[in-house]
Amino acid sequence: MPCPFCGLLCDDLAVATSAGRVEVRAAGCHRAREGFERAVGDPTPRIAGRPAALDEAVAHAAGLLAAARQPLFAGLGTDLAGMRAVLRLADRIGGIVDHLGSPALFRNLPAQRDQGWIATTMSEVRNRADVILIVGDDPGEAFPRFYERCVAVGETLFAGGPLPRRLFRLGPRAAPPDLPGFVSLTDIECPIDTLPAAVAAVRCLIAGRMVPADSSLAALAEALRSASYGTVAWNAATLDIAGADLLIQSLAELVRDINRVSRCAVLPLGGSDNLLGANQACLWQSGYPLRTSFAGGAPDHDPHRHDARRLIQSGEADALVWISAFRPLPPPQRDGMPTIALTAAPAGSAAVAIPVGTPGLDHPGQAFRSDGLVAIRLGALRESRLPSVAAVVGAIERALGEPEERR
Repeated sequence: MPCPFCGLLCDDLAVATSAGRVEVRAAGCHRAREGFERAVGDPTPRIAGRPAALDEAVAHAAGLLAAARQPLFAGLGTDLAGMRAVLRLADRIGGIVDHLGSPALFRNLPAQRDQGWIATTMSEVRNRADVILIVGDDPGEAFPRFYERCVAVGETLFAGGPLPRRLFRLGPRAAPPDLPGFVSLTDIECPIDTLPAAVAAVRCLIAGRMVPADSSLAALAEALRSASYGTVAWNAATLDIAGADLLIQSLAELVRDINRVSRCAVLPLGGSDNLLGANQACLWQSGYPLRTSFAGGAPDHDPHRHDARRLIQSGEADALVWISAFRPLPPPQRDGMPTIALTAAPAGSAAVAIPVGTPGLDHPGQAFRSDGLVAIRLGALRESRLPSVAAVVGAIERALGEPEERR
């Protein structure tokens, strides 16, 4: 059973259902248990805090959007069907779309767009990687089963037994993960803001240039040079420093350097709340990634101007549709900005709050996992009266009536 509650989208869970309750029996983590075992919420929509029928809430939401001059669709924690519905509605009313995980996405995109990178998949890492470098914060908190699924693997496709691995962590001090004996761990403590210098030193060492560097960095460079299949992984969401995009570009260039003498690939970690699925849908629907506006009659992509946080803080967005179906995240607040909240739990003081089902729990769906390669099919595990995001957004679009000429 696939788990939709982090970007790994682990597909080996064993769950049991009884009387509308779901229990994770095997292969889960704390995020899976919190998500799957969450009680079915109250399905009653609310308008300014008072209970309302779904049709009434939908009609009120449509009225708020019809009156808005610059509506913003943010959060966007939904499955592919929900994202497609959002894009149709945004295109119709001239809205802007941005995901809550976009800051991490736009740290990675410049390196992909400007120079490309040599990327791998979680399956390839699991089955082939003998040297793995993790840059930045340890991924165990955001992706609890990363080591279990990709590193501490007892059986692989191409070895008779466990594949001996060397694991390096270059970043802030972190507790050691639980690893079997065939995985050696080397921690190289490095504050986040000094990572660019450390990566530059490793690149120089790989190129054969003599630079002042800690002996542990020299050992790392030699391990990567001599690896049969090296992997460089990071979580861009934790690289919250000036020039993070340049650091990631340097990591992509490091991998390119290694491929002149050996084999290596990048594994960017991320994608929770179906970030990559939302971005993929935006790309194939509009030709542009997230942070795109449909207000001018044609898609307009601008990573700065169409940043949801900036639009909310500056007051440029005059209506917000906040979507968080995988977890009950409340919408950001700003005085005078009406909010339509489609979340996995009631959303406080929103002008319109419509509880929605969680893909993979309350209804089927599809989501992209962290490596961006595979769209995982999510099933429905329990009976629920909670509608999907796609159903609610589609109802709002129908409540607007026949399309009018764009304002």
